[in-house]
Amino acid sequence: MSRREQRSGLGRFDVIPAPVVRAPARNPDGSVICPECGQDVTGSKGTPRIRDPELDDRELRGQIDELLTYGWLCTRHEYDVVIPVECHGQNASNLQDGWIGVRLVFADDTVRWVPTPRRELQTGQADD
Repeated sequence: MSRREQRSGLGRFDVIPAPVVRAPARNPDGSVICPECGQDVTGSKGTPRIRDPELDDRELRGQIDELLTYGWLCTRHEYDVVIPVECHGQNASNLQDGWIGVRLVFADDTVRWVPTPRRELQTGQADD
């Protein structure tokens, strides 16, 4: 039985809860913790995917089913908690080349910039 099936009884029916997107929270020492449970997630930094992202841009919303981002992931819940790194605007100036920012609605209904690889948007969009 997979980890996801163990977290959700619906996993055996291939029903996977949508991830929850939260802003990072930190311990006083600077380590990143899950904003929902306080678990240290510093070691989970990677490129989690956000299924059915609630994008602020209506045009993009209709074109993207899954958004690859850069940040942390907490899997201690019945659902994944995705915690994207801070992104400085559309050009993602605080990240390496190849990343851009898109505006995403977080679980607290606040719209924030999150990073995604430029190539992900280019592949996700049809050439009109």
